[in-house]
Amino acid sequence: MPTRRSLLATAGALAMTGGADDDFAALLNGDGDPQAAVPALAGVAFRGPTRPAVLTVARGLARVSADRAMTPDSPARIASISKLVTAIGFMTLVEAGKVGLDDDVSDILGWALRHPRFPKAVITPRRLLSHTSGLRNGPSYPVAFGRPLGAALTPGGAQWDDGAWFGPASEPPGDWFAYGDVNYAVVAQLIERRSGQRFDRFMASRVFQPLGLSCGFNWSGVPQAARDRRAVLYRKAPSDDGPWNAAGPWVAQLDETLPPAPQAAVRVAPEAAGRALDGYVPGENGFVFAPQGGLRASVRDLEALGRVLARRGAPILKAATFATMAAPAWRFDPARPNGEGYGGLIRAYGLGVQTLTGGKGGDGGGDGGDNPFDGCEGWIGHAGDAYGLTSGLWVDPGSGRGMAYLLTGQAAPLKHNRGRSMLTRQEEAMAARLARA
Repeated sequence: MPTRRSLLATAGALAMTGGADDDFAALLNGDGDPQAAVPALAGVAFRGPTRPAVLTVARGLARVSADRAMTPDSPARIASISKLVTAIGFMTLVEAGKVGLDDDVSDILGWALRHPRFPKAVITPRRLLSHTSGLRNGPSYPVAFGRPLGAALTPGGAQWDDGAWFGPASEPPGDWFAYGDVNYAVVAQLIERRSGQRFDRFMASRVFQPLGLSCGFNWSGVPQAARDRRAVLYRKAPSDDGPWNAAGPWVAQLDETLPPAPQAAVRVAPEAAGRALDGYVPGENGFVFAPQGGLRASVRDLEALGRVLARRGAPILKAATFATMAAPAWRFDPARPNGEGYGGLIRAYGLGVQTLTGGKGGDGGGDGGDNPFDGCEGWIGHAGDAYGLTSGLWVDPGSGRGMAYLLTGQAAPLKHNRGRSMLTRQEEAMAARLARA
C-alpha cells in the first residue's frame, strides 16, 4: 500500500532562530505559515546515557477540546517507533534462547507461513524484523480482534485477499526491503507463542516495568492519571484524504475518547462485537495490540527508551545482543535496486533499528533522503507518522547523545511540508534544535 512519506513533495525549510522559547513558539505556529502549524509538540535531548536531560520542552494543547496543555509526560500514540520497542522485547527471547533469529517461523506459529511466489524461501524472525520477509500490508490490514492472523497469511483464509499480503515475484525475500507493518504483527505473535503471554503484558514485564515506565500498547497497563493527560492526534481535515483547511479547526483523529483504565483500546471485527478481550488467546492475532505503531508513550518515556540505546541495550539486553539488533541487516544499493526505503528515508535498517546515513536523494535519486539534521550520520533509532502525528527517537551510539520528539498534528498534507529529507520540515526543525542542545 502507498506510504505517506513516499507521497511527500518539495517544500522549503522551516527556520528556527533565536532562543529556545522563540524556536518552539515559531514551530508551533508554523513560523507564520498556517499550513505548517502544529497543535502541540514535546521534545527532550540528552548528552549521555546517564547524564540529565539538557533540554525538555512541551508547547501547545494536548487536547484542544479540553484546552489542556501539552506536557513532557503526555502520552501519545508514537507510531512506528513502536517497532523498535517491539524488537527490544523480542530480542529478550532471543537472548534467553527461546527463539533463534534464523528459525523457521512456521514451526513456532503452528501453521505454514510461506511466500506463495517463493515457497522454498524460509521466513525467519531476522527477515521479519528487517522488513525483508516478502510480506506486505494487505487490503484487510490490520486484522482485527476476533480474527486469526493466519486467516490472512495462509491460502484459503478468510482474509487471504488472493495473496495480496505478499510481494511480487520481482522482489525476493531476504534481499528486497519493503516496509510493512504486518511483519511486526507476526513478530508479536511469535512473542506470544514462545512466552505464553499476551503481547502487551509481555512487553510490560520485559521492557516497561524494568525501566519504571507506565506506557503501554493500545493503552494496556497505562494508569488513568496518564490517560487523563494524553495527547490527542489531529489534522486540519477529517482524515488523511482531506479535504484540508489550514484555517479551520483541529479535527481529532485518534484518542479523543478512551475506555477507562485498565481497559485497552483495540480494533474489533464486526463478528466479534461483544467479545471480551480477556478471552483473547495468546498467539491468535499479533495485530491486536498494534506492535507496529500502537505504543502510547510520552517523550519522557521515549527518553528512557533512548537511554537503553545509548547504553547499548542495558539494562534490558546484553551488549552483544543489542549489537546484533542495531547492525544494519539491509542497506539500500543505488547501483542495484534492492528495496523501497520509504521514498529514501530508510537507507540502512537492522532488526527494528534504523541507522541514519546522512544520504541525500530518494530511492531513485533526486530530492529526499535520510539527512534530517546536520551531523546525523550514524545515529540510530526510528521515525514514525500516523493519524497526523510525526515522531522521532534518535541516538548517537558513539557519544551517547540522544533526542526524542512528538508533533501531534498536521495542518496540511505531508507533501506540503516536506523538508530537505523525507521527513517534514517541522520534524527537521525540531530535531535540529534538539541536536544543538
